Amino acid sequence: MLYLIKTHLRVLMSALLLSLLVGCSSAPQSSTGQAVYYALQTDVQLRLWVDHCQDISGKVKQVAWQAKTNWWRRNGAFVEGADYGLTREIMLVSGDRDVTGANIALGLTTQVVDDAEAEMQLILDSSGDQEKLCLNMLSKFNDGDYDLRDNNKFYPTLVDLQRRAQRDGKNLEEKAAALALNKQRKFGRSLYVVEKLAKRSGCPGASVKVIKSDWPHEVYDVQCPDNSYILVRCEWGNCLLNE
Repeated sequence: MLYLIKTHLRVLMSALLLSLLVGCSSAPQSSTGQAVYYALQTDVQLRLWVDHCQDISGKVKQVAWQAKTNWWRRNGAFVEGADYGLTREIMLVSGDRDVTGANIALGLTTQVVDDAEAEMQLILDSSGDQEKLCLNMLSKFNDGDYDLRDNNKFYPTLVDLQRRAQRDGKNLEEKAAALALNKQRKFGRSLYVVEKLAKRSGCPGASVKVIKSDWPHEVYDVQCPDNSYILVRCEWGNCLLNE
């Protein structure tokens, strides 16, 4: 059953990406979908590096904090604009079908995190000195090597999405909130990310329930088969156990 659900999410995700990337057949290919994916994945990559590296040493923890703070200060508005673009397309595709919209969001969030994790793992596997690698990667984020504005291909699209988010973002949030209230349902975009985290933490087959679904901030209650509980907090699809 879980396999069928995940396969369904992949199909929905592919359909949405096609709508973002191609648009109408008579128009030139749009870079909107690629820009959205690029911005969200880069943000997740930074958060994964921070989470992985911050416990190595006090020095690395300080560098991680600075990298996250400085990168978000320079790029946060672009990430929010990209998320606005994604949310807008989900609403256009799903209309008032909240389950369809939730499934698409789930699939896309999961794919973004999976791709970011795979890319980070390739880098980790090629290095034996974890502290040196972490300091190097975090310094790149801190110094601007991964700034979104430096991508000449996607920068104009990200600027446009940022401006549209500032202009229309509130109305879109209200529309999404009204739909959730009308349907009396709560969905979490990070469901499969939380399930994977629970499995890695020695809690396979967990029952996951969303407590707070206020994207980009989400909170999940995870009940393990031995009846123990784990609280998981997520931000922009990056999830951590609440210790």
